[in-house]
Amino acid sequence: MERKGVSTYISVLLLIVVVIAGGILIYGYTMGWFGRLGGEGEMGTLSIDSSLALATNDTIIVFIRNVGTSSVDFDTVYVEDVPATTVAADTDPLPENTVTRIKISGGFTMTAGNTYEVKIVGTDNTQVAFSVKAE
Repeated sequence: MERKGVSTYISVLLLIVVVIAGGILIYGYTMGWFGRLGGEGEMGTLSIDSSLALATNDTIIVFIRNVGTSSVDFDTVYVEDVPATTVAADTDPLPENTVTRIKISGGFTMTAGNTYEVKIVGTDNTQVAFSVKAE
């Protein structure tokens, strides 16, 4: 009676793949918990209340809320991965549980009807990204 099964080499390779995948999952899970250990404090958490893009003067206006437990100091704003040259926030740094208006312009041109990706980055690497359609 002959029995056929999975080769020893193939089974070892499959086990190695399973162990590597498990390691990646554990790494991602623990970095979510321990990623800021030894850092300069907690990162903020930002959310977008509303946004408006005006193609007539290449300006984006964003109302942004700090829902985190520490203030956020705005550093750089990217529109389609290009740094904006003029960024004016009504409140900077933004204290926790506060909303501010940010006016973004310069360094990019917009066309009415197109959608643009915007990313706002703080000095502590707090980030928020969103899409806005130009009017």
